[in-house]
Amino acid sequence: MTKYRNYSDPYSVNVQRFSIYYDKNIKTKTPQIGDELIVKIVEVDEEGRGVGYYNDFKVIIPRAVLGEKVRVAVKKIDNKVLHASVIERFGVSRK
Repeated sequence: MTKYRNYSDPYSVNVQRFSIYYDKNIKTKTPQIGDELIVKIVEVDEEGRGVGYYNDFKVIIPRAVLGEKVRVAVKKIDNKVLHASVIERFGVSRK
């Protein structure tokens, strides 16, 4: 029981965090306004903005080039769509 000596009640501890297997039921953190994300641009929408994906969110980035990898700051959140602005450009990936 030395593994649990820092806990007053060892049965209330989340034992999943000690596991080597990924828990599919864990919800991923939802991005908040001001968060910085690294996104690869995989599409261009009808207005010429770059579109990338982060977890289950669609990220719309103005002035981003197709195939480019960018660090962005989230400016606005609409349901599953994030509007962001470019902070840093890592270049265009050829793949």
